[in-house]
Amino acid sequence: MAYAESAREHGLHAVVITDNVEHRARRFARSWSVAVAGLFLVLAATVGLPHGPDLEAWERQAQVATLAVIWIGILVAWKWEGLGGSILLVSSTSLGVLAALQHQPLTSFLPAAAFLIPGVAFLVAWHRTRTMVAVVTMAVTLTVILGAGGYAAQAMYNHGYGPAHPQSDLPRLPDSPVAWMWAGAVTDGSAEVVARVEDAGDVDLVAVREDGLEASYPGNREDDVWSFALIDLEPATEYQYRLEVDGVVASERVGRFHTFATGSTSFTVAVGSCARLGSSGTVYEAIRAAEPDMFLIPGDFFYADHIETFEQFTEAFDETLTSPAQAALLADVPIAYIWDDHDYGGNDADSTSSTRGIAREAYRAYVPHYPLADSGTINQSFSVGRVRFLMLDNRSARDPKAAVDNAAKTMLGAEQLAWLEAELLEAEGEYPLTVIVTSVPWIADPAEGADHWGGYSMERRALADFIASNELDGLLMVAGDAHMIAIDNGTNTNFSTVQGASFPLLHAAALDRPGSVKGGPYSEGVFPGGGQFGLIEVTDSGTDLIEVRLAGFDWTGEQLIEFSFVVDAREGAS
Repeated sequence: MAYAESAREHGLHAVVITDNVEHRARRFARSWSVAVAGLFLVLAATVGLPHGPDLEAWERQAQVATLAVIWIGILVAWKWEGLGGSILLVSSTSLGVLAALQHQPLTSFLPAAAFLIPGVAFLVAWHRTRTMVAVVTMAVTLTVILGAGGYAAQAMYNHGYGPAHPQSDLPRLPDSPVAWMWAGAVTDGSAEVVARVEDAGDVDLVAVREDGLEASYPGNREDDVWSFALIDLEPATEYQYRLEVDGVVASERVGRFHTFATGSTSFTVAVGSCARLGSSGTVYEAIRAAEPDMFLIPGDFFYADHIETFEQFTEAFDETLTSPAQAALLADVPIAYIWDDHDYGGNDADSTSSTRGIAREAYRAYVPHYPLADSGTINQSFSVGRVRFLMLDNRSARDPKAAVDNAAKTMLGAEQLAWLEAELLEAEGEYPLTVIVTSVPWIADPAEGADHWGGYSMERRALADFIASNELDGLLMVAGDAHMIAIDNGTNTNFSTVQGASFPLLHAAALDRPGSVKGGPYSEGVFPGGGQFGLIEVTDSGTDLIEVRLAGFDWTGEQLIEFSFVVDAREGAS
């Protein structure tokens, strides 16, 4: 107790720790820190490190570096407890900040606490007596570190999951037994509506033609979700629809769509992908203001990497479809939607994803869609006038095990690839323009482990060679995933061993995610950022020439990029 007595003699108040407390603090700090550090290494090797919804290289590097610093702090603390404990305080807080890449800030504090506690214990054992000033200084320092860490963790979480652009001021939907409803699978004579109606015994859909003629359609029920197949519709006609729940019309929910014309027709398709879960961004108001005939979504309709059960898919669709801005858009515009990784099974998900089966089950139940081509994937096709759309499932048949230069490595799977080739051949003789919708970037250098077509370069080359060898003209590709607006005029899209597989490409994202650039180059430019969407404007007056305009916009409606081309019905795109 010499230090304490000396401190008191000099008028200082000392906090005295007994020998027993000191030894216990030291033993606890050493054993706990080593055990937890070892556990974290095992988890990192087996489960993986936390990462944001868009995995970036620096995330892994920062976490590995932080774990290395933690080990250094532990080793240093065995000899210099004050220095080692201080290193643990700072590095454990950094670990908590990085954990917020994937978890809520309060949850991310748990891994920080795992090393923060032994760090404090090392400091306690550092010296058995401390002046009150020293104790208060350490407490204030610890508080400042935790406060700064909490602020940084919230900023980190917002970066990964927060809004990427201003949010809409539209009010929440009014109370109704109809939680949500949306339309899709529109043709020149049919459509599908899917709705979630709670505690209903019987639900019918009432469709009102633009001339006032009404028709009623019974619903097909699956739990609280009802689907309605609307048939015998008039071409090129606007319909409004409401639901009649147990004999009472739910007038607070009104939807509308416009059937396609037969033969030649001009139309506009809005394109956008990649939105945070429950987004109500103003970008949806901008899309609605553009008055498109369809909203095409090439994947990542919502980001829900946490999903493990069918019920969680239900919650994700509920949160998305009741978002004010999205609900307003989807009430006015029918959709054509294909999934990507974050609305299917997590970042870079493939055929091995544990959610593969339930993702398909949820898609079939909740999404109005065109007939699916086979039982394993959700690829589908449809036509608008003289334009054919082929939507690819780039996830559920993907087999990534082979090397990037191995022909066995597949993104589409053999069945879907055969379907695509057959569709392309059939479209060549019937449709002047065919739009291939892929949820991941097409233009990219071959790269091992890449999530885009560059990671499946042999399959891409085989598909490009098929296009070239069959002299398939009049192609346009639409892509999602990368958070950018980009257009290529065909200069960089040919990956065949010969010439003849070039086509324009529109890359449209992100609806509400931080900006990023993947692949390229793109001849007309790249605009990374959130709150963006694309438009495909087709002008077809029935002549041999079909005009196509591609454009990209931000949430204010400002045009970022534009490219136009002409399709000759006798020859193809030019």
